Amino acid sequence: MQSIDTFVKFLVDSGALKFGDFVTKSGRKTPYFINTGEFRTGKALSTLATYYANAYVEHFNEEATNLFGPAYKGIPLCATTAMRLSELHNQNLTFTYNRKEAKDHGEGGTLVGDTYKEKTKIVIIEDVITAGTSVNETMQILKVIPNAEVIGLLISVDRRERLENGKSALQTVQESYGLKARAIITIDDIIAFLEKEENRREINAPEGILERVYQYRKEWGC
Repeated sequence: MQSIDTFVKFLVDSGALKFGDFVTKSGRKTPYFINTGEFRTGKALSTLATYYANAYVEHFNEEATNLFGPAYKGIPLCATTAMRLSELHNQNLTFTYNRKEAKDHGEGGTLVGDTYKEKTKIVIIEDVITAGTSVNETMQILKVIPNAEVIGLLISVDRRERLENGKSALQTVQESYGLKARAIITIDDIIAFLEKEENRREINAPEGILERVYQYRKEWGC
């Protein structure tokens, strides 16, 4: 099993985790940013899917029969995670993703892959959630499908940022929809990585980044 530090290093090396000056969708100035859209090679995506598959087995082992990937970033995530679950763990799950616009020819509809003709337990595969907006949109799509039962959500990084309700997005999603929400790592794992001087040197971290992340966590964390 790969270590947490190895995953953080992998995110940095792939360009998916950056340190510097950024602004979140909610308008907060943040010293770090996560974007899985930076995985642009087959090798990188395969490695990422391996982490997702291992995390799925850890948190949801054999509880679901389908992975759902919200368009657009969730599409390669759910497909490759399903592949790695089959290859590494002998679990043959179906996968589904949605189109942003309904198709009016051929088979039609907005869903591609398993279209839930039978009762199906689903884990949503996402990259990162900050406010939970994308998950809310996905739940609106799936809750009107009689055979679709969402039991979980798996993301790469839990930022553990406080929303207006005083809870994190992951906590809010979990409580709002009664599902199990899990992450491969959290911001606390990233902080633990940065606390090791050799790690900061290896990734050429900006001067003072640890203190800035500390401060951001103190101001917005929960």
